[in-house]
Amino acid sequence: MIQMADVGVGICGQEGRQAVMASDFAMGQFCFLKRLLLVHGHWNYQRMAYMILYNFYRNAVFVLMLFWYILHTAYSATLALTDWSSVFYSLIYTSVPTVVVGILDKDLSHNTLLYYPRLYEAGLRNEGYNMTLFWITMLDTLWQSLVLFYVPFFTYNISTMDIWSMGSLWTIAVVILVNIHLAMDIQRWVLITHLAIWGSIAATFLCMVLIDSIPIFPNYG
Repeated sequence: MIQMADVGVGICGQEGRQAVMASDFAMGQFCFLKRLLLVHGHWNYQRMAYMILYNFYRNAVFVLMLFWYILHTAYSATLALTDWSSVFYSLIYTSVPTVVVGILDKDLSHNTLLYYPRLYEAGLRNEGYNMTLFWITMLDTLWQSLVLFYVPFFTYNISTMDIWSMGSLWTIAVVILVNIHLAMDIQRWVLITHLAIWGSIAATFLCMVLIDSIPIFPNYG
């Protein structure tokens, strides 16, 4: 039965540990099942549902920003961002807030979830993640990527700024955008959340300064 379930919960009791060995979660008493389902089950669903949508948004807005740039270069191989900027975007600039919020964020307190057990049905009804929310997120991503690309583009269109400096500006802008977007959706702020969000933005500025200080890189200086 546990092997056929989506998530297996085993009870460690006098009957033995066979069920525990084949389960995803183990507990010592049946009374713990209520909190596991109603509280941690609800929190886990809300976090996972939001993180899936946010990660689609976080990566798509970056890729679409580069796509609009390609349209203005006649689909050539011209680059505006260094390879390091593209790698650091997912590795450093936006990864820590995603992990922290995905672990710590809570939409409701445990007392509320225990007092209103029907809140657990939100996951059964797919309220946190469904095709409607997915396409709304994609439309929002499309709009934000257009603003993200064209506001700096038209602002500095007649200036002497080179393409590498413009690429640095786009990188900083997209990092600030996705972190502010995440900050607006956070339900529970704690110290580590502040450090992750604002620290990632600060780390982006620091990394950009360090990258621009290496002579072998095209955007040196």
